[in-house]
Amino acid sequence: MAKVSASILACDQTRIGEQVLEAERAGADIVHIDVMDGVYVENVTFGPQLVSDLKKITKLPLSVHFELVRPETFLPMFVKAGADYVTFQLDACPNPIHMIREIKKAGLKAGIGIGPAYDVESLRYLLKHIDGIILMSVEPGYGGQPFEESVYEKIQRAHEIMDEVGKHVPISVDGGVNEVTGRKLVDAGVDILIAGSSVFGAESITESVKILKAL
Repeated sequence: MAKVSASILACDQTRIGEQVLEAERAGADIVHIDVMDGVYVENVTFGPQLVSDLKKITKLPLSVHFELVRPETFLPMFVKAGADYVTFQLDACPNPIHMIREIKKAGLKAGIGIGPAYDVESLRYLLKHIDGIILMSVEPGYGGQPFEESVYEKIQRAHEIMDEVGKHVPISVDGGVNEVTGRKLVDAGVDILIAGSSVFGAESITESVKILKAL
């Protein structure tokens, strides 16, 4: 059984707090918060104030996913806001080990995100530093994309590298996660399903979370 990380990018923006609490009551394990800068991707999303506000109403860990350039400049404000996890896109950070150390020095868990066009081989050199990995099954920042089936190969390869290195960290998949793809992802060895539209765009948030949790 995989954990469910509810991605608020798909929330009704006027009801984020209400919908997060419904997902929490339904059994969601994590709140996923995409932070986009309009440079790394074309979209612009959430800031530290929202993280701070959510921290006041939910007991779930807040996982901030930096989809932006120069993530080191954004880190202090999200640490102060109360983030529990920070993940940054590996291709957006020229000095990833330094960035990981800064995240962990601040007392947060650190992760790396890998886009669908990139391989996971660098994981070998980063595993000892990180607490998790997000494999993107769509390009970050763009809606309506087809699910990239290559993510299954990457999941398998990530597990092989972890076996070789002797350290395992949770694997999350982000993008196009629903009941159908979620089942295949769990079977492939994914630990965390990051789900947005299939949770917050569903007729019932509660039922959609429960379906994913049961996979």
